[in-house]
Amino acid sequence: MKQLTFTIGFSPTAISTRNMMQAVRDNLTQIHEYAGYVYDLHFPHYNPQVCASGRPMRGDLSLDQARKITFDTIEWNEAHTGFKLTLLLNYLLHDNHKVVVDNFVAEFHPRGINSVVVADLELIKRLKDRLPDLEIQGSCLSHRMTCEELEEERREGVVLHNPSVNIIRDPEQLKKNAEAGYPQKVIVFEGCLNHCPDENSPYGHRWYLGRSLTQESSFCTKTRIARDPRYFFKANWVTARQFKRLMPFITVAKLPRCRSSISFGLTSLIRAVERNEPYNVVDFIGAGYQTFLARDVGYVSSHLFDDVFFDTVQSCRMDCRKRGCTLCFDKMKQIMRLSYKQKRLAKRSAHKKFQQWYVDENWARRRNVI
Repeated sequence: MKQLTFTIGFSPTAISTRNMMQAVRDNLTQIHEYAGYVYDLHFPHYNPQVCASGRPMRGDLSLDQARKITFDTIEWNEAHTGFKLTLLLNYLLHDNHKVVVDNFVAEFHPRGINSVVVADLELIKRLKDRLPDLEIQGSCLSHRMTCEELEEERREGVVLHNPSVNIIRDPEQLKKNAEAGYPQKVIVFEGCLNHCPDENSPYGHRWYLGRSLTQESSFCTKTRIARDPRYFFKANWVTARQFKRLMPFITVAKLPRCRSSISFGLTSLIRAVERNEPYNVVDFIGAGYQTFLARDVGYVSSHLFDDVFFDTVQSCRMDCRKRGCTLCFDKMKQIMRLSYKQKRLAKRSAHKKFQQWYVDENWARRRNVI
């Protein structure tokens, strides 16, 4: 089997503890045992007022504090663990390329950071003009997915492409890109909505999130969407078992920021792939229904999803009623029966109504879904 290679996201300023630096160092030390599996670590710019991919900002940190923590982490990593660090530059653009380039050249490059993730083609051009040897990685925020779109990046100097998150549910396109010679870094387990309608809006909703701007609502956070199993099962995630089928076409798998530590996420998936051990899919879901799954479901075993399931769902047009298909609803009923939270909630009458609403197969028919 091909060697597993992961890229992992972390943030020196995201951990809310009294000693953030020590917490970050502990995580880096723990995963150092598995350094052979790690391609690089992605980290955001130190500005705490610019959130990464919609994550909460750190209003309790000043710019100087965040800057010091970030640079101390870079220095400590070089001295103790030696991971390759890659800076995320997507979230700082604010349509001012010169400021971003000047800041990177002055602050990060002298500290040994020679790899960046960039979505914007103009920013890629300017960075390569200033630093010809800089390693440029593509970004899923660019929404490029086809060979023709990836070629736009390669012409400007991108050496590792990050296709649209939808690529994980499009194995044929993933294979075409690999066979055409495009090394791909792919988000495999995270689970945002497949072909999210918000991404068809001007800029896409991640553009707003990445710039800490407000957007009135997001499709994935609507209650009816979060609780509809069809959206969850068709979202942009696969299990480790399915991932093994796709590994020949993936150069680097992008590990999501799971709800526990990065060392837990890395070791869990290594065991899942190499030893076929089950794991909780909920731990790696980062979409709008994350809260719902964690709070009201609790446990979704990876072993519930085989190759036939993914092949069926990936080609599904969600025309359940027309085809008389109840696959997703039946699968959710199975999950709820195995969920430890549902067993606990069943003893509490306050949750009886909710439980019955979800597991009753007539739920879909009452709402004219099937």
